[in-house]
This record gives sequence, structure tokens and C-alpha cells, in this order.
Amino acid sequence: MRRAFFWLIIASFSVFFGEVTIGATLYPFFAFWGLLVILPLYGLHTLILGSVVYRFGKPRFETLYLAGVIFGLYEAYITKVVWNPGWESPIHVAGIGIFEVLVIVLFWHPFMSFILPIGVAELLTSKRKVLPSVLLKRPYLFAFVFGMLESSNSPSPFASFTSAVSTLGVILLLIYIWRQKFGRDDDMEGLLPTKRELKFLIPVLLLYYGALGFGINPAAIPEIGPQAIIWLLYALTFCLIYRALKRSKREDIERLECELDFYQLFVLSLIFTISAVLFSILEVQFHELKFIILVVLWLVGSGIGIISFWKSAKWALKV
Repeated sequence: MRRAFFWLIIASFSVFFGEVTIGATLYPFFAFWGLLVILPLYGLHTLILGSVVYRFGKPRFETLYLAGVIFGLYEAYITKVVWNPGWESPIHVAGIGIFEVLVIVLFWHPFMSFILPIGVAELLTSKRKVLPSVLLKRPYLFAFVFGMLESSNSPSPFASFTSAVSTLGVILLLIYIWRQKFGRDDDMEGLLPTKRELKFLIPVLLLYYGALGFGINPAAIPEIGPQAIIWLLYALTFCLIYRALKRSKREDIERLECELDFYQLFVLSLIFTISAVLFSILEVQFHELKFIILVVLWLVGSGIGIISFWKSAKWALKV
């Protein structure tokens, strides 16, 4: 019961950072699609990949980042976004949306859907230094920025407000219950899926890939050429993460002397909500603001994605 509750928490973290902070899904915990598809899909990715990193290596930036890239590649066969996005792709080469790969696959999912959820979950348990230093030093600034990002896809200030309050309300409640009923000095390894449990969870995730891959716009799957590029990216990333996990076994991870303070979490949630509503109000008056926010995100995200992948590959291949 305790471990299952923790799985729910870490899945909720992944959905919040990966979906809610960009306004892609405003009410994931209060919609049939969110509970049946989004929460399990994000949760399975995070739990399986997190378990692989912790059980076969160490949770340092390079191992977590490369595992996050594997996570992000679901945007190929499930959503087909890297091939056929629902918007006009600025650069499309050989059937691949270049910015879609750089931003969504190499930046957004590795950081927002995987590293941040794992890092916050660490603060509840082992307290390893998994979160990037810049985020640990300026959490209130990032809460403000995440709220701004949420507004860029929100239809109205009211939607931003209700989305933030409802989603963060659920997450804060889960953390409160965990701290009161289950929390104690645990290591993440003891809470993440065991090797035996992975034998069940991995087939379940593959079933989601099959069901959603053929259930969501299967006609958008391109010919062999564009698919082969994604296969190569998969192969390259698996090779790199294998090397990175082997090397990471020899590394020690710094532990933080900090507590996940519930009052601080409430303040961060409040800042996120205020920022989301404030920018939603501004965007009603200045429609171009949404476009500016998204353009900056895509430009900055593509740069971070390229640098992070290069840095991780270089570290993994270093003898």
C-alpha cells in the first residue's frame, strides 16, 4: 500500500510538470482521459525508467537525462508529433520536425516529465541532489516561470486558476498524506519497482504504446524513412544510457541536508497560481504575448536540449 501510494505521487509529479505547466492538459486528475491514459502513461514511463537508473546505475544528471530522452520519444509512435505536429512545423527535414525533436524530445520530457518528478520525489525520500542546482537555488523564480508557461496554452484566466488550484490541491494532499501516514527515512530504491515488478509493468507500458499508437491517428505514421531516423535515435540513446549507467556505478551522489517543507510547497503553489492567472489576464489584452512566450521557450529549449544531449553523450562515452 505504501509503495503503491508513492507510485501515485511520482506519477502525479510527472503529469503536473510534463502536462499542466505547459497547459497541455489542464485537469488531468478530473477527466476520464487524464485518469485512464495520461496519468498511467506518465507514471509508467517515470517508474520504469527511474527504476532502471537506480537499480543499474546512479541517479546523476547524465543517466537521468538520457532516460528522459527515451521517455520523450513516445512523442513519435503515440502522439506522432515529431512527424506530424498539430501545428505548422518551422523546420521539417526528411519527414522529421527538427524543433519538435529538439524541444519536446531532448528538452521538455527529459527535464519536466522525468528529472523534476524524480528530483522532487528524492526530497521526500533519500534527499540526493538530483534537481539542477539552478532550480534548487531559485525555486520561487521557477514557480513563477512555470505559471507563465501554463498561461500560454490556457484558454482563459479562470481556466488557469481552476487548473492550478485543482491540480496542485491534489498533489499537496497526496504529499500531506504521505508525510503523515507513510513517510519515513526511505531510499528511492526501496520504493521504485523491483526487477520482478518491472516484468509486469514493462508489458503494460508496451500495451499502451500499441493501443495508443494504433488508436491515435495511425495514418500519421510516416513511411520507413522518417521512422528509421527515430529508430536510430532510440538505438543511439539506448547505447549511451547503457554506457552512462555502467560508468555511474562508480560515482557518489551528494545528499542534501534539507526537508521538503510543506509551507514552502504551499508558497510555491501560490506563486505558480498567481503567475498563471496574471499572465492569462495579460494575454487577453496582448494576444502576441502567448506567441512570444512560446517562441522563447522553443528557442531556449532547443539550445538546452542540444547542449544536454551532447554533454551526456560525451560523459557516457568518456573512457
